[in-house]
Amino acid sequence: MQKAPRRIIMTQKETIIGTYNKRKERTLKANPGAVIQHLSGMHRAGRTGKIDSGTARVKTLGHGCDPQESPCGRHRSPRKRQTRQKKARGGCRAVPAGIERTGRSQGRTGGSWARTVLAKKKSELNLEGPLKGHFKKEVKEQVVNIIKEAVNSGLTQNQACLTFGLSSRKFRRWDNPKPVKQRTAWNKTLEHECEAIENAVYEPELIGKPLSHVFVYGHDTGKFYTSLTTVFRVLKSKNLVKPPEFYRTRKTNYVSAHALMKDGYSLLCYDATQFKNEFGVVVWAIPVLILPARYLLHVGYCIGGVTSADLTKTVQEALALLPERLFNNLIAHSDRGSAMKAVATQKIIKELLGAPVHYGRPHTPDDEAWIESLINSLKHHRDAPKSFEQVDDIIQWLNRFPEIHNNDPHSAHKYVTPLQVLSGQKEIILNQRKNNLTVARLLRYTAWKAAQKPALPAPKVEVVS
Repeated sequence: MQKAPRRIIMTQKETIIGTYNKRKERTLKANPGAVIQHLSGMHRAGRTGKIDSGTARVKTLGHGCDPQESPCGRHRSPRKRQTRQKKARGGCRAVPAGIERTGRSQGRTGGSWARTVLAKKKSELNLEGPLKGHFKKEVKEQVVNIIKEAVNSGLTQNQACLTFGLSSRKFRRWDNPKPVKQRTAWNKTLEHECEAIENAVYEPELIGKPLSHVFVYGHDTGKFYTSLTTVFRVLKSKNLVKPPEFYRTRKTNYVSAHALMKDGYSLLCYDATQFKNEFGVVVWAIPVLILPARYLLHVGYCIGGVTSADLTKTVQEALALLPERLFNNLIAHSDRGSAMKAVATQKIIKELLGAPVHYGRPHTPDDEAWIESLINSLKHHRDAPKSFEQVDDIIQWLNRFPEIHNNDPHSAHKYVTPLQVLSGQKEIILNQRKNNLTVARLLRYTAWKAAQKPALPAPKVEVVS
């Protein structure tokens, strides 16, 4: 039998003008046997694409000898592979791959830019996370406009809502809001009731009275039946409610101790504190301090409790040690203890000083900060005993403490002792320290300048013979 001529089978896609099937070309190069024409009774390739080597040889088989022939003697046609053909949109021409990839990349770039703009505009509105809850009408309108702009930029409505953190359902509800119906509460105060409340304020017996009287008046007379809150709300809307006076800051005529010392007065401060020995016996110490020098004049004591007599006796002993030049502008200053506020104490101190006692404000220990600081130093000084065995040990410490305190440099006086301040040597000592620092600074500068200059060579001496 004569062999059939070899020819290349051209598919429909290859016959399209202006295109070339590169995939078919690669197939022809890889499997050259695939171009042979298949005749009747010839073994064909399966779905795997593999071709038997015997298929290249042509054999003539009789009718009925074909293994693929049906039992009824009818020949079964070979199975044909179906090939999907991709066509261009809007025509029969295919879209080149390079143009198709460029379009996809541009779409991704536009979507990323739109998401970035959405996130930026969301932060400008001070919105964070998913938008849940209630928002103002202005915010809703701005959000709807932003999402619509993103949709026009290339995003879908669902993508824009997900990026913004808003559900699509809520977006549609914000975009088409339902008309607001004006509703009136069933228990709203009627107009004639509001007029009755307003007229009740001008009744002669209610002028200047609290709102509770207006409320009771309405129920007693039967002109209106409302709550006290409603009476307040109606009258406040008419500017008929007087603001409460207890919210205003109270102004007192209290003169602080700082202001007195600034005006040139000297303050005689005193207070009381207790010490205990190992047996539990209480000894009260009464220190007397002169301000602004912070000089400790005297520390009195008493056993059991402080009385007016003990306090006045200690003040008299302290005044005996005070220089006469300080008696001109001297005022007593203390807290509001029972012994300090006693009538006898005020009378005696006024006779001694010629001025009434100045007290600090109630429950304000900062007004007597100087004497409180002295008491703390009296109990916790570095030289103070840790414990007192007898009462005499406490008394000895109280007698010894004024000399220790008056000779210690005090930070309030720039580390000048209270004794030096009382004697008027504070300014002299501070000026001397300032001059000492200036001299020391000059000496250091001279030494530094000398170290910067190189040493000069020794002059040569010529000996004349």
